[in-house]
Amino acid sequence: MKEIAGDKFKYDYAISREQTNESGDKMYIQTRMAEYGEELWNKMQEPNTYVYMCGLKGMEKGIQEALGEFAEKNGVEWKDFVKKMKKEGRYHVEVY
Repeated sequence: MKEIAGDKFKYDYAISREQTNESGDKMYIQTRMAEYGEELWNKMQEPNTYVYMCGLKGMEKGIQEALGEFAEKNGVEWKDFVKKMKKEGRYHVEVY
């Protein structure tokens, strides 16, 4: 995808048992997303942005923690925003 889309495609990951964050604690997806949360929030406002996430059940709460504050700052209810993105087929979370 990176070869096809260039700068329009961004891939990142967080492996909690192998990576650590800046303070030396386990890396979680919400920590990784918070690193560039403003950029993510702004991109998610664009109709051609699609979000795909995969991980352990319960990670949705961490994602809400990481991005919910940006929604709140912009007067948007996070749950409603995600529901709208899902309805548009632009937000996909796979948990196991």
